[in-house]
Amino acid sequence: MGKRSITCCASLLAIVVTTGASAQVETAPAAQSAGSADQVAEIIVTAQRREQNLQDVPASVTAFDSASLEAQSVLNLTDLNSKVPNVVLAPVGAYPYASAFFIRGLGFADVESTFEPSVGVEMNGVYLARNSGALQDFFDIESVEILRGPQGTLYGRNTIGGVVSVRTKRPGDSFAGEGQLTFGDRGRVEARAALETPLGDNLAVRASMLYKTYNGYNHNATTGEKVGGNEVWSGRLTLVARPSDTLEATLVADFDRERGSGAAFRNASLPGDVYYNFSPDTGTPTPAVPAGNSDPTDPYTIYSDTPLFADLDTWGLAFSLDWAIGGAKITAVTGYREFKDRVQSDYDASALPFFSALRDQTHEQFSQEIRIASDGKSRLDYVLGAFFMHQSYDITNAQSGLIYGGATVPQIASQSNTAWAGFGQLDFHATDALTLTAGGRYSYEKKRFTNQPLFYPASMTYRDNWDNFSPKLGISYQVNPDVLAYVTWSKGFRSGGFNGRAASFTSAGPYDAETVSSFEGGLKTELFDRRVRFNIAAFSSTYTDMQVGTQGLTSGGVYESIVTNAGKGRIDGIESELQWVLGGGFSINANAAYLNARFKENFTDLTSDGVDNPTDNSDLPFAYAPKWSGSLGLFYDADVGIGKLNGSVNAVYMDDLYTSGGAANRTSDVQLRPSNVLVDATLGLQSEQGWRIGVWVKNAFDKTVINNTFGLGPLGFLRIYSPPRTFGVDLGYKF
Repeated sequence: MGKRSITCCASLLAIVVTTGASAQVETAPAAQSAGSADQVAEIIVTAQRREQNLQDVPASVTAFDSASLEAQSVLNLTDLNSKVPNVVLAPVGAYPYASAFFIRGLGFADVESTFEPSVGVEMNGVYLARNSGALQDFFDIESVEILRGPQGTLYGRNTIGGVVSVRTKRPGDSFAGEGQLTFGDRGRVEARAALETPLGDNLAVRASMLYKTYNGYNHNATTGEKVGGNEVWSGRLTLVARPSDTLEATLVADFDRERGSGAAFRNASLPGDVYYNFSPDTGTPTPAVPAGNSDPTDPYTIYSDTPLFADLDTWGLAFSLDWAIGGAKITAVTGYREFKDRVQSDYDASALPFFSALRDQTHEQFSQEIRIASDGKSRLDYVLGAFFMHQSYDITNAQSGLIYGGATVPQIASQSNTAWAGFGQLDFHATDALTLTAGGRYSYEKKRFTNQPLFYPASMTYRDNWDNFSPKLGISYQVNPDVLAYVTWSKGFRSGGFNGRAASFTSAGPYDAETVSSFEGGLKTELFDRRVRFNIAAFSSTYTDMQVGTQGLTSGGVYESIVTNAGKGRIDGIESELQWVLGGGFSINANAAYLNARFKENFTDLTSDGVDNPTDNSDLPFAYAPKWSGSLGLFYDADVGIGKLNGSVNAVYMDDLYTSGGAANRTSDVQLRPSNVLVDATLGLQSEQGWRIGVWVKNAFDKTVINNTFGLGPLGFLRIYSPPRTFGVDLGYKF
């Protein structure tokens, strides 16, 4: 499929370069700023599949343009964690390049390719079907949009929590370039470069690259090595053809190669767990392996004996075609991606050769979307479209150690998945102020899953399909040019599936699809001659057949991680965002969020003992659903004679949250991440001659913060910590 995709995209671009048409197509980026220095900047977004002012979109959307990302030294999506209300952007602890994204309490923190995400991530309009590889380091990024709440109508399956949309930079109409070197603590060296040039009158190209090396912030007391480091090579080539005023085609080809030392697990087991005496980091007075010269209370010291590594290779193509036909635009987006990952982990977190695993996986996906959208200038606006996607993966998960008598036993699985959808949204402008919205999306998909569990001599193949119709209704009212009020009701759909780590034929599933019904009401305002932008929204969402992950040992002693349907959940919340231009170059960005997430019904089997014995677990808390969260940032941006000086100080608060689910949360806080405040700061100077120097620090007060803790049934608990204080210097030049 890869060769066919390359040939198809190249042929389409060639056709476009030699084709003409007749009206004007707007090529503004997905998020851009405009306005005077004493007013909040106008932001253009594409949240409703057409370019609109952020304040005209009746939905909860936050956007960051390239200048904002650069000013805050955003190195990847996790640097935006909690800078958007009710949004948690974190890595999956065991797989640092995989995303664990939660929006309004909905998300999924696993990398198994049979499990579906709750938050959709798209790159240049192409939906990323899996969260593995979604946490690539940022370089040459134009904008990031984060949409909160179900996005089933326009974005489709597996977006019941929301959508994170990333757009990379496009070439302009003149020769230009930029480069940046970064030097930081723990051996951090990064190099970013981009060069663009026109190729004739109707074609332009931009090439960019990233190199990064980092030693990591963990120390392995058993081997004496640093853990958590990586080396990254990434590149991107973008071709844009504009053969006429009405036609634009863009081809983006990218690759990413990462070689890392893998996950740094610490033993967080409790008395009575198998692992409790395995290593000194649990506090036991008689560990099987003493601490030696190390400090067992140091959260960044680990004791693994297994060689740890996490290798990722991914590449992809994104081809988009925009054709203006008079009052409307036809858009076609074709995407193809492949990734391969190979990860070895020590699942006893000790110097004992008790339990380790080597995952070797390949994945590919092809998607095609075509839609037509009105230009927003008539009484009836519309978006109509169709979507197709096919994806497949193969994995061998080889587990070994004393837990299996010293043997190495593989679990072999594969899956293919095909999805179709048709969607549409109508916006009827009943008056200049009143707009009525109706939309819907029909989705159908089928899956074929094959699994050979550990110790099984043969495999079994399973097939199932799911369909769903997700409607949307809304009403918005422009109270005056600076105030928009809106109310929406929408439904969303998260596909059913199979359990990729099933330890038996009977536990493979399938599990059912998950659906959500959500109400949201909000106000979007710009006040005091646009010196203040204040947006607020309240929402209430009811989830049916919620998919809940459980882990543990089966009665045969085999580790199993499966998904079950929990019943019903309810999530209510309020969130607000404030931008305030103080004057003199100073401004404030702030947000505050409240979340009340709870199960209404949760009859699930959390034992993994092979016996179907569900119990009432509706008292258990949601994972990654802090009751309170928010951020407060002070920014400075002004001319100082030799150039532009900019700086920021941003504090992020996150309330207590559980990083994993399960029955352990009823009797223990071992999986709890305590509330914390993290402070980041930046200071930079951009000269009129094009050079730039900047310094930055993340987690400035060196707070110790848990990334996540997860259980392995009676074996115990493993934990990973977020980075300590990190700092660096950027040296850049643009021309």
